[in-house]
Amino acid sequence: MRRFPEQWDPARKQFIAATPEETVRQALLKYLLEKGYPLSAIQMEYAVQGGRFDVAVSAPDGSLWLLAECKAASRTYSPEALWRKAFTQLRRYQQALPPVHHLAIAIGPSVWCWEVKTGTLLSEVPSYPI
Repeated sequence: MRRFPEQWDPARKQFIAATPEETVRQALLKYLLEKGYPLSAIQMEYAVQGGRFDVAVSAPDGSLWLLAECKAASRTYSPEALWRKAFTQLRRYQQALPPVHHLAIAIGPSVWCWEVKTGTLLSEVPSYPI
């Protein structure tokens, strides 16, 4: 069994094995914090019926602002295959939840985000609502 070094996860307030996917998750967390997202609004590994989102962000009104699926770059899968896999997971899990404002996919250092209501692909993750 491969043993990974540990890294501190400020959202879960514990040390987590620094697997390749966890490293992507933590990079997304850092990016959200740098954009002004409050740590208190972010939940890692948000459980839903049939699975879990890697990252969930609640808006101030309690609605789901952003749900994200993270994937490590892979030698086995092409970036397109990883994107399709992540998108399929997002859509399946999203069906178990009330409406969400934004969905995101992070693969390695790349992040795609779109507004659910309009289906518009955004140039970056939106600012946190005030």
